[in-house]
Amino acid sequence: MSALEQADSDSVAGKCVLVVEDDYVLAREVCNDLKSHGANVLGPAPTVHYASLIVGRRRLDGAILDIKLFGQEVYELVDVLMARGIPIIFATAYQKDHIDARYRSVETLHKPLDLGHLRRKVAAFRPQRPSTPAKAAEPVSAPREARGHETVQDRWARLLFDAMRSDT
Repeated sequence: MSALEQADSDSVAGKCVLVVEDDYVLAREVCNDLKSHGANVLGPAPTVHYASLIVGRRRLDGAILDIKLFGQEVYELVDVLMARGIPIIFATAYQKDHIDARYRSVETLHKPLDLGHLRRKVAAFRPQRPSTPAKAAEPVSAPREARGHETVQDRWARLLFDAMRSDT
């Protein structure tokens, strides 16, 4: 391990990071890389709903978010995280002009991701002053009473999440 990699590893160690990504292979790669460098990874969450369930009231050092998950944009989740002062990185194939204008100031890494660069960005996560989003921060979605009321995306998210958890 080079000195730079060791510094990255030391600086991400112990950070609690949310990963929200619907591409199974990329999500697994990002999570495994961060875990191997000592980060506490929440996720991966393949949908906004699942991400909101994972986050709950946990203390996060930051979040890595794809912008579009199974056709749904993550901006409501971004509002919630920003209202809590949680630093965010978009990991996306979108160019800046395709990102909602309110969120263009969010740090953006373009796919394919350079994991070393991503680790350095995660290492730089610092608590931010809670912001007031354009809309009041509300839960991204109401909790479901029973699994029978899940959407197809929620079921896929749960299945993907369970599969990813059992592979580690």
